[in-house]
Amino acid sequence: MSIFPRRLVHGTGVPMELDDTRLLIATKEPIKQDDLAARLKQARVVLEDAGDEQDARQLERINHTADRFWIRSADREPLDEGRIGLLREVLGDVLAWIGPVYRLGGGQSRSIGRSALVAPLPHVVLVRFRRGVEGPVVRALTSAARGLKVTEDRERSKYLNGLRYFVIDDPAQVNAYQLRDLLLEGQREQVADVRLETMPMVVPAAVIPNDTLWAQQWDMVQIEAPAGWDISTGSASVVVCVLDEGCDLTHPDLVFAGTGINLGSMSGDGSPTGSHGTACAGIVAATFNNSAGVAGVAGSAQILPAAFVTWSDAEIAAGISWATTNGADVISMSFGGYYVDPLIVDPSIVAADAAGLVMAAATHNYDSNSITYPATHPLVIGVGASDQVDDRKSPASPDGETWGSNFGPEISVVAPGVLVPTTDRQGADGYNVDGSGGTWAGVVYPSFGDAAGDYVTVFDGTSAATPHVAGLAALLLSEYPGLTNAEVRRIIERTADKTGTTAYVETAGYDSGTWNQNMGYGRISVRKALDLADLMIRDWPGDTGTEPSAPSGGNFWNFADVVVRIFDDDVFVPSDPLQSQNLEIGQTNYLYVRVRNVGPREARNVTVDARLTPYVGTQFAYPTDWTAVDGTHLAPTPMSATFATIPAGGEEIAKFSISAAQVEVLHSEAWHPCVVTSVNADNDYAFATAAFVSNPVVTRIGNLAQRNLSLINVLADTGAAFPFLAGNALNTDRFLELVINRTALPRAATLVLDLDGANVYFPEVDVDAHVPGGGGGGGGHDGCSSGLVFLDRTRVRTRFGCCEGVLTLEKGSRFDCVDKRRVRDVSVKGGDVVVRGGKRFALITDDIAVVRIEKAAGQLLPLVLEARLPAGVEAGRQLEVSVAQRDESGQVVGGASGLFITA
Repeated sequence: MSIFPRRLVHGTGVPMELDDTRLLIATKEPIKQDDLAARLKQARVVLEDAGDEQDARQLERINHTADRFWIRSADREPLDEGRIGLLREVLGDVLAWIGPVYRLGGGQSRSIGRSALVAPLPHVVLVRFRRGVEGPVVRALTSAARGLKVTEDRERSKYLNGLRYFVIDDPAQVNAYQLRDLLLEGQREQVADVRLETMPMVVPAAVIPNDTLWAQQWDMVQIEAPAGWDISTGSASVVVCVLDEGCDLTHPDLVFAGTGINLGSMSGDGSPTGSHGTACAGIVAATFNNSAGVAGVAGSAQILPAAFVTWSDAEIAAGISWATTNGADVISMSFGGYYVDPLIVDPSIVAADAAGLVMAAATHNYDSNSITYPATHPLVIGVGASDQVDDRKSPASPDGETWGSNFGPEISVVAPGVLVPTTDRQGADGYNVDGSGGTWAGVVYPSFGDAAGDYVTVFDGTSAATPHVAGLAALLLSEYPGLTNAEVRRIIERTADKTGTTAYVETAGYDSGTWNQNMGYGRISVRKALDLADLMIRDWPGDTGTEPSAPSGGNFWNFADVVVRIFDDDVFVPSDPLQSQNLEIGQTNYLYVRVRNVGPREARNVTVDARLTPYVGTQFAYPTDWTAVDGTHLAPTPMSATFATIPAGGEEIAKFSISAAQVEVLHSEAWHPCVVTSVNADNDYAFATAAFVSNPVVTRIGNLAQRNLSLINVLADTGAAFPFLAGNALNTDRFLELVINRTALPRAATLVLDLDGANVYFPEVDVDAHVPGGGGGGGGHDGCSSGLVFLDRTRVRTRFGCCEGVLTLEKGSRFDCVDKRRVRDVSVKGGDVVVRGGKRFALITDDIAVVRIEKAAGQLLPLVLEARLPAGVEAGRQLEVSVAQRDESGQVVGGASGLFITA
């Protein structure tokens, strides 16, 4: 088959190898498959699906159209130029063109069989011209095509985001592959890029069809739709584009926002080109509570149908763009393929996202850890399929069907994808012809749906899962029209139920909660998504509730919406330390905590809680530091800390009293106390399912906040101590870094970090309690009561490495346990380590210094910053020293600040 290149490179960079046993042919006019098959027989070629069993055709549908057909040699031998010539002769004037078939390379190719076969169309080039080039564009193309006629399809170009769609009149003379090379080689001054339109051999719909009415809609029960419908069943003002094979426009259970479009002709309407789209539309929005058929997730919303003809990447791009400009709020895409050129489709996705549309796409049904495009695009919600036991659909699922839902790093959520009841093309045109059953995916079903053939009860695949998510997005936009598309996605992800057998873990880059690659953030919940309240305590003035929060400079311990007052005077100014963190000894003080509801729904049964620690820590862990009541975790007395409701967008200030006795504890030994606070509600589902194993929990979980409290008054030309605890019992890193900021101190001030002498400041804190291997009690370390002393001279035969010998221990030799409280190796950037009187200090000389400390896993490090202020500092000046703790990855996990006010 030398008329076509043996190898091409796909737009994604993946190599494609010619399959010389197959072709894609186009006819000038539509032709019946039976008539075409008879002609093909004369050239010893057959339609690709000739001989396929009915079950196989349902599972893997060949992408024939009315005038394009996939063929192969009947004997599976290569189609050489002689046989192609014979094919041209047999088809005669019926033939429009012949195109080659290629197999996409890559690891997924072997596992997806014919789904890896594609045809870069031989008669189409998509050209992006350089900015500012207006000139005789078509004339340049015609010149490059050696005088052959090249025509722009302006209607298609309009929807391709700057790519121009050109059709070659006679690809037998100069085909698209040759024209692409000619343009890129000879027209570089005008042409920036040239792409090929790629058509897949197998319909890429993530489908395995197989619903009858509410009693059989187990999927809606599983996603808690009935409870969600108490809040909303959707709004007719919300439109979901079902980008698929069009829809049955006369189906009595579907309501349409418009007649749609045929993406093959870029005209007409969205009438069916297959049965898949009608089934997807029913899951999205089959009319609710109309005493007929099934109920869709958003049964009062409307459908906008767009019908693929070839399923090519150019059609996908045009379909997304058309939906964006024709009133869609959500796009449901129950398809995906490795054949798609992202550079053709990506601009349409980006434009749709910028316009505020929510997009959901299927991960596909190959039981593979390689998800298909467009579900791989970060602006698209990648949807996998769950089974009837709430796990990822796999060949081992209880339904017995042999397919599995694709999984991997791009998966967002899952939804039911087996035996889903939905709408079907009416009568005998759809999946269900007359209600009788048969074999499907290796399982025998007595019935495929109702006797009239208007509904199907066995619609399957990630194709079935995706419209559940699109419907949920439509419900959220119906009930809360002010939500952005990013907020809709975040709500869907944060309220998903953590079902299945795979553990959910906190994963870098997945900010909507715990996640795994099989189930994403979990199986969607309509009830929880519509009922979500999202409570928060601001960590800093610019905190909007986005998790993780990103306070300027990483400081979240000095500016939280937490205030301490000497009097119960309702003054709430968290940005001013003098009005927010000063405790008065000898009297009752008051703690105010401002909570906000940034969720879409009213918060119910709101509870605010707080704990006071007598010491500053640079890292706190949930739940211990927020819930314990002991010598180092004091509970202030609630005055008004519960609220029946807080409306969406509303706020309340909780109040606590701090007794004089508690204040005395907090101020003893010149400690610097901290307060940690939390808020929860019955319907703050995201907090209820959050995990707290990573750090820092305070900025990652909006329901938690902390703040330093006390002030220190010092005289000029005197010293002041700022003791604190670094590390945490749950921090297993080998190293930590302390970033010390002394920019607010006078240059003449001396600042040192005492590395060995801070134990005296923490008599009530057991710093050994959580060190792995430590006994956590007794008079020594690691549970040892004393070291080992040799009373007499001792000789021990032993081996060190490869040397065997006798070790002699003189009388009085000792073996002592290592002091795990001691700071190990230290390095300083921006200062130096000095030794004074046998004790180590880090001398901080630069405005910002980094102290790197080696430690044991789980070790708490007692440290103290000692500042000496020079003479001449005016009275009343506020001088702050701040310390931020970073983990081994460089992430700020906590910190503390000391504020010195000169007297």
